[in-house]
Amino acid sequence: GLTCFLCYAIFAAVLGMFQFGYNTGVINAPQSVIENFIGDCWKERYNNNIEGSKQDLIWSIAVSIFAIGGMIGGFCGGIVGNRFGRKKGLLLNNLLGVGGACLMGFSQMLYSFEMLILGRLVIGINCGLNTSLVPMYISEIAPLNLRGGLGTVNQLAVTVGLLLSQVLGIEQLLGNSNAWPLLLGLAIVPAVMQMVLLPVCPESPRYLLMSRQLEDEARRALRRLRASSHVEEDIEEMRAEEAASQTEAHMSMLQLVRSSALRMPLTIGIVMQLSQQLSGINA
Repeated sequence: GLTCFLCYAIFAAVLGMFQFGYNTGVINAPQSVIENFIGDCWKERYNNNIEGSKQDLIWSIAVSIFAIGGMIGGFCGGIVGNRFGRKKGLLLNNLLGVGGACLMGFSQMLYSFEMLILGRLVIGINCGLNTSLVPMYISEIAPLNLRGGLGTVNQLAVTVGLLLSQVLGIEQLLGNSNAWPLLLGLAIVPAVMQMVLLPVCPESPRYLLMSRQLEDEARRALRRLRASSHVEEDIEEMRAEEAASQTEAHMSMLQLVRSSALRMPLTIGIVMQLSQQLSGINA
């Protein structure tokens, strides 16, 4: 069932998805003041006003480079999760979160829009890794009967992050010419919180058993998460999953795209995700 320690572990992990939501929406509200900052930086360096087209280009790069970082992080998520483990991967990823937040937060102080752009790229990589590692960790620590329901916590954290970023971005709060670096720099908070909370949590039992073959450690992790010594059912379910995965044919990305049987489900999934983003939900 849903134990207190399992809730704690889920909260600690889902801070990564909150980070993703917050950084997706945080750049929108203070657009005008950040564009003015770009113009001020240009004038300070070159003693003339920036052309409107150049200002728009720099602003567009600062916004869109977050998505480029997200793609990089998303593609690397599986590699990081398998190489370092789900928990350790999340902890290491927070170094990127802290670094990206600091770059954005200090960009105005150092009069550098390049720092803002680089910070957005770094925090984008951080969020891309979170979108892979957080659902992976939560699904692997959750009991089988709660796995589907707890999976929705990821999207809930994203929407809470989006909402908070929009509220704090109001001009009367942090969306003004003096406070916008703090608005962007607040991305350090969920990263630091996760670095403090997550070390108490165990590594994913599935990773320990199926990837590392550490059955005793997997049992200890399950006992802590389930608050019970009766974990044989979970162990057997993992073994059955491992046996089933070994009998499945392995496919490369190219084979997946070429497969006529999988082409329609793949197309539907891609179109649904594209439709969500093209609807302007994050605009």
